[in-house]
Amino acid sequence: MKTNIDQCIKCSICNAYCPVLKATGLFPGPKLCGPDAERFRLKGKPIPAEWLEFCDYCKICERVCPHNVRIPELHIRSRIAGKTPKPSFRDWLLGHSYLLEKLGGWGTPVSNWINRWAFFRWLLDRGLGIDHRIKMPPFHRQTFTRWFQRRKDFKGTPIAYFHGCYTNYIDPALGRDMVEVLEKNGFRVILPDQECCGLPLVSNGFFAGATRLGEKNLKSLRKVVEGGIEVIFSSPSCGMTIKQEYDSILHIPGASILSEHLSEISQFLLRLHEEGKLNTSFKRISDTYYYHAPCHLRALQVGLPALDLLSLIPGLKVIELPEGCCGLAGSYGFKREKYAVAREVGEEIFQALRKRKAKVVISDCEACRMQIGSQTGVKTYHPVQILRQAYGE
Repeated sequence: MKTNIDQCIKCSICNAYCPVLKATGLFPGPKLCGPDAERFRLKGKPIPAEWLEFCDYCKICERVCPHNVRIPELHIRSRIAGKTPKPSFRDWLLGHSYLLEKLGGWGTPVSNWINRWAFFRWLLDRGLGIDHRIKMPPFHRQTFTRWFQRRKDFKGTPIAYFHGCYTNYIDPALGRDMVEVLEKNGFRVILPDQECCGLPLVSNGFFAGATRLGEKNLKSLRKVVEGGIEVIFSSPSCGMTIKQEYDSILHIPGASILSEHLSEISQFLLRLHEEGKLNTSFKRISDTYYYHAPCHLRALQVGLPALDLLSLIPGLKVIELPEGCCGLAGSYGFKREKYAVAREVGEEIFQALRKRKAKVVISDCEACRMQIGSQTGVKTYHPVQILRQAYGE
């Protein structure tokens, strides 16, 4: 369903909440870039194309709009219609990050050494526009799927896990903790055939490629769902893409059938607790952690289930950080022209952590954990990793 631009009443609430508008004058805000500019685009009038490139797709504007104008969708539709320049080779690489992660994992430890090499970072910066200041995450030779295939079978209620590229290649420890927490609650994890969710391709302007990946994921996940097995995900961005963008942006036939059968992991575990089925034999963690709620988790409109889950751990105090965007937005903050913008977007969060001398931050999103960790030096974890610690050996 297409957004009706006449729903916009020009209240400018979207501008008031837009983190990119606050961070830079290069972006005129979601109202002008979205509903206002769309009227000119429909009449073939020229609108500065670079405006759209500075939207970080956090979806905050959509969430706060009192008339439900889907402003990010307007931005994406304009890019699909060719209203912005063709993506560069740099954007092709970032959009196909799953290929780079696969190659980096295969090439470890050499690939990790190269990523830390100052001259190589300078080449990426000068030659491709990938900012030399961004901290590259390390690759792992033993991927999550490789670890999973070598495990002994576990008997229990089957549940499917869409792990995503980042967990598989960059953070396999999260995947292991996911499996062990679910097994603690009597579930047998299965891994359906899966490709990248496609969000990096969408963000960088490669919609046909994203559609192809989405169609493969839909075919695989649909078989699982039709078999009566629920699907969970640990990445809010992956989950949001499958639940929302496959249908509304990529228009993949039949995508809406998945929406009712996909659950974010904390949402799923909290539901178990409400039904009296969650294993709550947690050991005491006497500490104070901070929690950052990702933009794409809020876009899923499931509340903040991780906070309720973590409150079940004896002795653990979890403080929610100021609401806001971390700024990285996937590959957005990797780009030289946007690195400073991304850092400024997240500065309120970073300052809060420095002021409170935080040592541990919990966040559901891999990009948020990467950005917060690199900008503040604090340790970052997914909520499931804290639950795994609380279960003990």
